[in-house]
Amino acid sequence: MITDYTALLIYVIVAFLIAFGMSYVSNLLGPKAPGGLKRTTYESGIMPEAPVGYFSVRFYRVAMFFMIFDVAVMSLYPWAITLGTLHQAGFVKALVFLVIVALAFAYVWNKGGFQWD
Repeated sequence: MITDYTALLIYVIVAFLIAFGMSYVSNLLGPKAPGGLKRTTYESGIMPEAPVGYFSVRFYRVAMFFMIFDVAVMSLYPWAITLGTLHQAGFVKALVFLVIVALAFAYVWNKGGFQWD
């Protein structure tokens, strides 16, 4: 007797084995001694002349905030699809979620988290 969870467990195990199997075979069959040219950075077909340096931490901070708020907004899509079956309770929960996201957004904006100048 196979339940729904057993099928899910088999799916996860197979996906795990395929992912690690492909990584292992790629590592096994791939080149072992890449040259100096392969270790250089490649940017749009233009060979770099000198090391540019690192990005500022501010850039990564803005990128992380963008990802966090982007995921928060994307989580509203399933809510919008099922809004007809959620009724008033689902609407109120979504409004609470939006208020929390808006407060977090306002806090980060007030602290200057979106500026990297």
